[in-house]
Amino acid sequence: MPSAADTAARHAIHGRLFEARSAASQPATLHWREDGSLLLRYGQRERALPAGSVRWSSRIGTAARRAALPGESTFETADNDQVDRLERLHGRRSHLLHRLERLNMPGLALAALVTLAFLVSLRWTIPWLGDAIARTVPSTVETRLGNHVLRTLDQAVLRPSQLSPDRQRAIQAVFEALVANAEAAPQRPRLLFRQGGPLVGANAMALPGGSVIVTDELARQAETPDMLAGVLAHEIGHIQHRHGIRRLGRLAGLSTVTILFSGDASSLLHEASVLGTGLLDLSYSRAFEHEADATAVALLRKAGKDPALLAALLQRLSAQSAMAGAMPNWLSSHPSTQARTRFILEGR
Repeated sequence: MPSAADTAARHAIHGRLFEARSAASQPATLHWREDGSLLLRYGQRERALPAGSVRWSSRIGTAARRAALPGESTFETADNDQVDRLERLHGRRSHLLHRLERLNMPGLALAALVTLAFLVSLRWTIPWLGDAIARTVPSTVETRLGNHVLRTLDQAVLRPSQLSPDRQRAIQAVFEALVANAEAAPQRPRLLFRQGGPLVGANAMALPGGSVIVTDELARQAETPDMLAGVLAHEIGHIQHRHGIRRLGRLAGLSTVTILFSGDASSLLHEASVLGTGLLDLSYSRAFEHEADATAVALLRKAGKDPALLAALLQRLSAQSAMAGAMPNWLSSHPSTQARTRFILEGR
């Protein structure tokens, strides 16, 4: 007979909790009982959730799933199998899975075609749909969206910069020289300085609407302001190609296509609400990162700067992270440093 500890472990869903209107997350665990009620544990706190009060996003391969909790907080987990067990406890199955259980051979062939169509949509349709959505978003709306994300980051994780005014002016001068040589973008890029702290660390990010944030921690990794030219050019590339709003468009398209294929139209509102958490997930696809690197190389050459500046900073960050045993934030969502360095130096 299993022990109480075994039962508790079997009924635990480990993940992270995003509090309402916060970009920061913290480790959390959902414990579920046979009656379907839940107990959320995070830090030193516990919170009881009644049965049926949590609705999960659709399962898409091994992607993390999110659940909107009472009180506007969000729980995210990669433990999809445990979530499926909890959903089965409530008798919830997607309409598509329910139909697949009763299919005959012709039906299975149709299911295979549907699956193929879904995979094709993931590869080609969703990027096309997301980019089409992005093209319809006015620049004023994109700017308001970026300002909202910036306010949220400032309230939750970022702090005012502690860099000296002279250091900021020197980096600003490098940034303005790059912007002067960049192709026209819907919004003129602007540079902001923030202290990243333990959650953001050494990082640079481009927000929808044209804001580029450089953290004090990243600025201190560069011996001179010119060493940041490559990073700044890379982020200007994200703005030039509107990667921020295009990523949000693809997230929206992914949710829509998933709902259409699962047949669970009732979860559309839930998916839209949970998508809000993704606004703060500003890591881009490898294709976007490659495009931004290519733009950075061309922009650096045009501004009379050596693209090897970007390669050198990448290698410095990678070497320091290897000694610290962790990946620096600015590299964590990008292709491998070796591949990027080779591409940058070959394109000089």
